[in-house]
Amino acid sequence: MATLRKEIDISYNKLQLKTQNKLKSFRKIHCLNETYSLRDDKVYFERAKDTYIYDYDGNKYLDFSMGAGTTLFGHASPIILDNVKDILDNGTIFTSPNMKAHELAEKLNKILYLDDFIFCNSGAESTSRAMRIARAYTNRNKIAIFSGGWHGGHDYGLVDDNYDIGDNSIVTPILKSQGIPPEILDTMILLPYNDKKAFEIIDKNKNDIAAVFIEPSQGSNPRDDMKEFLVELRGVTKKSNILLCFDEIITGFRIAKGGAQEYYDIDIDMATYAKTIGGGFPFGIIAGKHDIMKTIKEKSIFMGGTFSANPISITSSLSVVNYLLKNDIYENLNNNAKFLKESINNYCIENNISLRISNFGSMFRFIFTDKFIRSRKDRDKYEIPYEIQNVFYKDLLNNGIYIGSNRINFISTMHTKKILEQFIEKVIATITKLQKDKLI
Repeated sequence: MATLRKEIDISYNKLQLKTQNKLKSFRKIHCLNETYSLRDDKVYFERAKDTYIYDYDGNKYLDFSMGAGTTLFGHASPIILDNVKDILDNGTIFTSPNMKAHELAEKLNKILYLDDFIFCNSGAESTSRAMRIARAYTNRNKIAIFSGGWHGGHDYGLVDDNYDIGDNSIVTPILKSQGIPPEILDTMILLPYNDKKAFEIIDKNKNDIAAVFIEPSQGSNPRDDMKEFLVELRGVTKKSNILLCFDEIITGFRIAKGGAQEYYDIDIDMATYAKTIGGGFPFGIIAGKHDIMKTIKEKSIFMGGTFSANPISITSSLSVVNYLLKNDIYENLNNNAKFLKESINNYCIENNISLRISNFGSMFRFIFTDKFIRSRKDRDKYEIPYEIQNVFYKDLLNNGIYIGSNRINFISTMHTKKILEQFIEKVIATITKLQKDKLI
C-alpha cells in the first residue's frame, strides 16, 4: 500500500504545482473556514461550468460534488443565471418585502402539499428555525433526531452518535464540536436509524418531544427502501401528537418535484429545504401546515434575518421552480443514476470486489463493503479503513474525477449517459489498481 500511495501522491503533486506554490506564498492562515488549509493536499477551484470544475493549475475535473447537490442543472446554468443577471441592476437587498417572495410561496404551495413558508439563507437556518417553531407550537422542549443524520451546523444539529459503541439499536449521544453547552444534550433525543427500537424510545418520551426530524434518505447512507419505516414513524408520531418534520435539504426537488414527501407519499407536518431549491445561491425554506405555521405570528416567534428572502436568492429559487413546473426531468435523471449504480455494482459483484454504490435517485455514495447495511453505524462497522478509502478518492482525483470531501455524490441534468460511461470507466480503473495491490 505504501508504494501505491506514494505513486498516487507523486501524480497528485504534479497536478497541483501552481496551487501549492501559491499557497506557500501565504505565510500564515487567516481564512479559517472549513476545508481551507495550507496543507499541500487541498484542491482549490477557480471556476466551474456544466459538469466540470477547474483548479488553479488549469486541470479539468468531472464533478460529482456539484456544489454539495445544489446545482441540479449543472454549474453556471443559464436556467438560473440569465434570470439573476436581469435583476442585479435593480439592487441586491432591500431588507423590506419584495413581491417575488409571494410568487415563490404561491408556487411552492402547489408543489409541496404544505401551506406556508419561511425563507431564510441556508439549510442550517431552516432546521434551527423549524425546531423553534415546533417547540412553540407544541409547548414541548425536546427534539428527536436520528443517528447518522445531519441537520446543519447549529448547536442542536451537532448532536451525533458515538458510532464505536454498540450495535445499530444502541445510540450514545455526543456533541460533534467544542463550544456547545453540554445542556444541549438534555434537549435532544437521539434515535437509532432504520430500527424499530426508535419507536419504543419515541413512545417512552412522547410527552416531551415536540417534533421528530428525519432525513428521508441520509447522505451518510443514501437508500430508497425507507418507505415502510417512514410510514410507521408517521403513525407513531401522529398517535402521540408529535410533529413529523422531513429534513429535505438534500432530497427536496432532487428525487422529485415534491421531494421525498411526494416520492414516498407520506403526509408530514413540516419540512425544511435548501441546496437544490437555491439554484446555487444561499437559500433555505421552512414549510409547514397552516395550523402550525400560524403560530409564528400568534406567539411572536422570531424569524427575521437581514438576507432572508432577498431578491437574488428568491429569483434563483423561482428559476428552479419555474423550470421544474414546465419540464419533467426526474425520469431521465433517476434512470441515469440507476445506470451508474448498476454498472459499477455489477462489475464489483462479478469480480468479487467489496464495494457498492448506494443511492437515492441522483444522490449516491460509494460504500466500501459488500455487506448489507442499515445505517451509518453499520457502514462504519463493515467498511474498509478510511486510509484506504482516501487512496481510492485521491486516485480518482488524479484521473480527473472530483468527489467532495463529505463523499456524498450527485449527478445533474448535464451528466449525460456518455459522461457517466467515462466516469464508470475511470472508477473501474481505480478499483482494478487497488485490487491489484490487495487493498480491496
